[in-house]
Amino acid sequence: MRNDLLQDLAVTLAIDNPERLWGVSPESTYAALDAVATDKSLLDALEGYHTLALAATNQERERDILVDFHREFLRAVNLVADGEVTEIGALVLRSNDSRALLQTLVATHSEATRRVLRDCLAIEDIVPRREYETLLRDNHEIEVLTPVFGSFNLLRMFPDGVELSVEAVERSLKAHDIGSEEAARASLHRSLLRSFSGFDAEVAEEITAQHLGRRGRGMTEQAIVATLGDADAERFDYEAVRTAIDEARAEYDRLAARSVDLLTAGGGDVTVTSGEEITVEDVREHAESDTAPAIIDLFAMVVAQRLDRVHARYVASQLDMSLYPAFNAINSVPGVECELQDEVLVLDQVPTVVGGTSHYDRYVEFLLDERETFASRRETLAESSITLEGVDVDAHLVTRISEIESRQVAPTYFAFTLIDPDALGQEVMEEYVGDSRGLGRERARLRRWHGSRPSDLRSYTAMTDRLFSRGLESNLDQQVLRVMTPYDDDTFAEYAAQLRRLLEAGHELRFLTRHTKEPWEWKRLRDNLLKPLDANREQVSIRTYSRFKQHQRITPETDRSQVSEVGIHGKLHIIGGPHEGAALLGSANFMENSYHWNPECGVYTERTAFVRAATEFFDVVWDLAEADQLSLNRLQEIPDREFIPSYYTS
Repeated sequence: MRNDLLQDLAVTLAIDNPERLWGVSPESTYAALDAVATDKSLLDALEGYHTLALAATNQERERDILVDFHREFLRAVNLVADGEVTEIGALVLRSNDSRALLQTLVATHSEATRRVLRDCLAIEDIVPRREYETLLRDNHEIEVLTPVFGSFNLLRMFPDGVELSVEAVERSLKAHDIGSEEAARASLHRSLLRSFSGFDAEVAEEITAQHLGRRGRGMTEQAIVATLGDADAERFDYEAVRTAIDEARAEYDRLAARSVDLLTAGGGDVTVTSGEEITVEDVREHAESDTAPAIIDLFAMVVAQRLDRVHARYVASQLDMSLYPAFNAINSVPGVECELQDEVLVLDQVPTVVGGTSHYDRYVEFLLDERETFASRRETLAESSITLEGVDVDAHLVTRISEIESRQVAPTYFAFTLIDPDALGQEVMEEYVGDSRGLGRERARLRRWHGSRPSDLRSYTAMTDRLFSRGLESNLDQQVLRVMTPYDDDTFAEYAAQLRRLLEAGHELRFLTRHTKEPWEWKRLRDNLLKPLDANREQVSIRTYSRFKQHQRITPETDRSQVSEVGIHGKLHIIGGPHEGAALLGSANFMENSYHWNPECGVYTERTAFVRAATEFFDVVWDLAEADQLSLNRLQEIPDREFIPSYYTS
């Protein structure tokens, strides 16, 4: 798997938490392999996986990068050689468990992959990340092997540790080195023949041995892949397989005709010796005791029907022996002259028997069954298609779609504020319009727009209600409401009842705002936020974040007009954790004008990736603001002066 281009592409596709390659999976690899086998465009084959990765991660990568990685990866793991599918690639395409085969191939493809995974298995429980990194010997193992393991669900690497897919890794490593390359290639062709023709294992083995010249004990598909994964890649030989099937079809045609010929063998030239009568006891002197009755019955049938040829496999089945021991048992009887030719007993002479029962009807049934068997095999081969089109391309894509969290495709709404005459009411709008004709026309235009606006536009008030209600109506694991706003007013009072219910339900409120508010602004926050929350105040935390571009100690004599201040300017609301919550962000402060009057815009979403990113941002600012967490008691007695961040007061 060592390849400089592959490594560069892997670095470009890498994503973390857990570490993996964007858009790369067993299913995408299968789709790319199918495209090579069927001479289709890799770009088209991977289009669905590109879209799925975008939906699942909320990150984007160039399509050409994804295509180039798959092209190099197929070569690196011996699925493709010189632009053609290899024997292993053919097996993967035709397998009903291609995902497991690809996992095994990745796990066992090289000494490095096997070493890293075995070392991980030796460590119980979750592998600490630092310890895992000591197992890696170079950048290739860091930048290629590790994210490939992640993409193929062999391990999940997080900032603090590595979770190993123990069952998949153990299964893959166990499959390695349990057979020879010769046996693996024979088993591979048996599996492919079964896939192409639908034959059972016995027939596939027969064709593989007799017509492809490959012999060896049977191996599972995973063992085949594990054994051949790091061997020299061999191109799948279409012509050899087609020739073998043609030869087998001709052979089955001949065998079916032989059964018909034997059905007409009665009245032949077999000689029945006179004066030489034998009994069961006579036969027991020359053959195994328990076969004597069957031999006598066989001679009775031959004499009665004047058969000069009998199918040797029928004889073997009656004597419960394999072919050659059965022939020897018959040939050892005095007065018998016969030869074995093409699984047929050719009889020149048989003795006269005393006793015995002819079971000719049983023999006819045997020949008819055999003819039907070979004719059926011949027809099956005639209908078999030697193509390497993947059997699960569409199913794999459906599987990947089903594995995407439902919240990754959750609705995302454009949140807005624009004067809504109906929501504000006639009295308010009359005051707004006054006697202005222009404002009257504006009111009518606004009313028409609100009546016909697209459904994916939602008002800030509706989205704030939805966000708060999510905390009240859903059993969230992370019961935290995060609010970031530089400015606020009595809009908090409008949501006091919902905030109170959230606190009663066990939620925590984390409120981030500017530090350098005027005293009257702090008093307004106190009156509108804290006073209505007369209980559970210990669940409310307020932090502020303001900084000056040049550090200095602020005193009453400091000319504040000369101080360059930065601080909270974002407007963000988050309820719950990434996998369950929602986020609302945009231009609107937590103020009446922002919610009812100003043209404002933002985004509401419940998509996991988006909520996670918003939470990460909020939490880092929250941590930075730790030095200025305000005591709620302090807000009860607000001094008549500005609040100054603690870093500038000492």
